[in-house]
Amino acid sequence: MKKILIILSCLFCSSALWAQQQEHYSMYMMNNYLVNPAEGGTEEFVDLKLGYRTQWVGLEGAPATIFLSGHAAINKHTSRFDDVDQLPFHGAGGAVISDNIGPYSILTAKASYSFHLPLTRDFILSFGAFGGVKQYTVDVDKLESSVDGTVDPVAQNIASSVVPDMSAGIWFYKGTSFYGGISAFQLLGNNINISPDIANTDIRGTLARHYFATFGYNIKLNDKFSIIPSFVVKAVAPAPLSLDLNAKFRYEDKAWLGVSYRNQDAVVAIAGVTLKGLIDIAYSYDFNYSDLNNYNAGSHEVLVGLRLPNHEHKPPPSQFW
Repeated sequence: MKKILIILSCLFCSSALWAQQQEHYSMYMMNNYLVNPAEGGTEEFVDLKLGYRTQWVGLEGAPATIFLSGHAAINKHTSRFDDVDQLPFHGAGGAVISDNIGPYSILTAKASYSFHLPLTRDFILSFGAFGGVKQYTVDVDKLESSVDGTVDPVAQNIASSVVPDMSAGIWFYKGTSFYGGISAFQLLGNNINISPDIANTDIRGTLARHYFATFGYNIKLNDKFSIIPSFVVKAVAPAPLSLDLNAKFRYEDKAWLGVSYRNQDAVVAIAGVTLKGLIDIAYSYDFNYSDLNNYNAGSHEVLVGLRLPNHEHKPPPSQFW
């Protein structure tokens, strides 16, 4: 029975980690940088974001994610010529992400670089990449307690594996009108081998490539109100395509309400405010309608952003998404 439960636990690891290894966010539109490194540097300020997501509340061992990210433009200058508004510029940033599922955890640390190429006065195409490391860890004590109900309160047996990681993306945007992009994560396709000293069990897997496509459009109703529809498509074999459809109703750069639909999973309510053009606060709640609905109380996500303005501060694109 013990070996069977260990195998079931490893199968859970395979489905939850190896097939869906990238973190999941309901408020992707508030921080597209985490799903596309080419978005880094689009702002007129240093863009810092801190977020926490607890998924499937009430379900033991359910995923929980915390992240800290930041990015900024480098050498961003306007042109002296009338027919060219923006010169090419660079972007740089980084992120630290901790993702936990039961006894398993993934710690990611990465840095990004992007190059932004203006094609017209206000239409810009950018290319970017993430480079960093991932640490996959299994807490053997938690694994043992889930197998036979016992655990040594003194022991702390940790098995882990560290691998390099790389991602890349293309991003395009036109002022505050629209944005879009495609990206690919875990391009190296590394193998993971964690060997905890429990029942001679190895936990193995391959980092599958994840692909994202996203787009958003700002529909202005008048000088104060706008509706911003957006979507993100996520693909990773062998899991089915995941599609998030979102619509936000925004009042200037002060407050907004939104609703999202995720196919075969959840309906999401989102709300946010911006304080004095400097601090962003947002919250989302997922109403699950999948087979897990009877076993959890939904998912919560909180995000806090800080805009550090510079001397050339202008309204940035993301204020309107």
